[in-house]
Amino acid sequence: MPVDVFISYAIADKLTADAACASLEFNSIRCWIAPRDVLPGMDYAESIIEAIEKCRAMVLIFSSNANHSNQVKREVERAVHHGIPIIPFRIEDVPPARALEYYISSPHWLDALTPPLDQHLKQLALTIQILLDRASGQTSQAPVGRRQETPVKPVSQAAPVGAGKTPSSGGPSFVAVPGAAPQSNNPVVHPVTAPGTTGGTPAPAKRKAPVAVMIVIAILAFLLIGLICFGLLAAYIVTKGLESKRDEVVQEYRPSHVTPIPKPRATETPQPTAAPSASDQTSALAAGQNHESQGDYQAAVNDYTGAIQLDPKNPEPYSKRGNCYKMLEQYPQALDDYNAAIRLRPDNPDYYNDRGIVYWKAKQYDNAIADYNQTLQLNGNTSRAYNNRGLAYYDKGNHDLALNDYGASMRADPQYADPYYNRGLLHYYGKEYDPAISDFSAAIDRDQKYANAYYMRGLCYQTLGNYKKAVNDYSYAIDINDNFLDAYNNRGLCYDDMKDVDHAIADYNEAIQRNPNYVLAYYNRGIANSEKGKIPEAITDFNEAIRLNPNYGRAFYNRALAYQKQGHGDKAKADFAEAKRLGVTGGNNGP
Repeated sequence: MPVDVFISYAIADKLTADAACASLEFNSIRCWIAPRDVLPGMDYAESIIEAIEKCRAMVLIFSSNANHSNQVKREVERAVHHGIPIIPFRIEDVPPARALEYYISSPHWLDALTPPLDQHLKQLALTIQILLDRASGQTSQAPVGRRQETPVKPVSQAAPVGAGKTPSSGGPSFVAVPGAAPQSNNPVVHPVTAPGTTGGTPAPAKRKAPVAVMIVIAILAFLLIGLICFGLLAAYIVTKGLESKRDEVVQEYRPSHVTPIPKPRATETPQPTAAPSASDQTSALAAGQNHESQGDYQAAVNDYTGAIQLDPKNPEPYSKRGNCYKMLEQYPQALDDYNAAIRLRPDNPDYYNDRGIVYWKAKQYDNAIADYNQTLQLNGNTSRAYNNRGLAYYDKGNHDLALNDYGASMRADPQYADPYYNRGLLHYYGKEYDPAISDFSAAIDRDQKYANAYYMRGLCYQTLGNYKKAVNDYSYAIDINDNFLDAYNNRGLCYDDMKDVDHAIADYNEAIQRNPNYVLAYYNRGIANSEKGKIPEAITDFNEAIRLNPNYGRAFYNRALAYQKQGHGDKAKADFAEAKRLGVTGGNNGP
């Protein structure tokens, strides 16, 4: 489903990003923001790429945090690649880093440097609405239908999203907010009648004034004219001074010019001026490795490009640059580099394995499997190759071959955690909970910091009704990743099922505090408040869940029950009717 605006932000600016999202959606501008709109089971990066492709504009929450965010740089580059307009919303008076300046030096900025923020958010909403209206040739957006949920797929170290509270057994899909009512752009013209003469009786002649009076009037007129001339001269001088000052300000804030360079480069690396030598290439490779370890893949690409220019017959810099392109999700460039490395060194199994990963990410599963086969024939890292081939077989729908490969990976390296986790996912989706628990436990034994394995084992225990063990596992997952929203939500559900409603509400509060748009926590907290007899608070939570997801049938149903307890029969009847329209008539059915 297309959206109006993609909101790009650094994690440290999340509160501002959420405020911008709320303000835009209040003005009927449909937004996509992570992690709220990442559908359960979808790959995080894939969801972001898909959302950018479908949006009509991007709002960049710009600050020093954005300058240092590799994720923001990648999102902005993707928007530029697809020709999507970018509106930088500056919340900090800092110049853009060169990696961003190349992409956003030309758009107009919206500054939000002075409080209150609400005024700047209103201007942002007005600006985006004008931009969208111009692009569509109309003044409002028509309502759109709800987005279908995407089936989850197991990937290495991917965390599925937990279920909702009974009668909910799954997460809701999100819908866009309908557009505002059309407004006319035509100005109202008020007719004005011009004065004219219509003839008639001549005006009576005026009497002549005495000479002394005329002299006084002449002197006053002379003085008045002198004052006017002096005022005009002073205004001219002041105006020139302000223009000069304004020019200085423009110069102060104008971005410095950057010579265009081929995308996806962001940071230029000076090319060596000395004659090529082995030491020069060693230095270039070392610089690239340093940038790569810091997550600055754009800079590493430039370093490895310099190493290739120094010695085009060395396969190593091609392979390393391919790894960086893979991390930047620039798969065609990555494939070109791996192909070059393989041409220069066809007996290196690592090159085939790495190229197979790119094919897998690009959903070219047959090519990926062929590369993993070649890796195994060359006696490469067999445990990784088997595990990776298992993932490709799973995505092709061949679960038996996937199981065989996960087993082979375990035999090749008994201490490798990923194949146990991936096989556990396969068992979980097949509702084989005991084998799944065994595999997730094995992954944890091999990697004590495997947060997703704790989470999935907790989900299995929760499904089996062993809430105490589930709470323990969710707690371990939260200790490792304190922003694991689904773990807070599911732990709250377990507490609720254990009749510990206060602890359940505390977990829902924590999830909402970390993400004010986390709809499941509002819904589940509404259930808990209703259980405690706090009906007004429950209705408030259901209202928020419905605001965030207008097609949340179970929220309508439970709000109707709350209205019944308050004796508001008409409101309850209306909500029951809406829930029925959305497919919910009680129990666990419906969205």
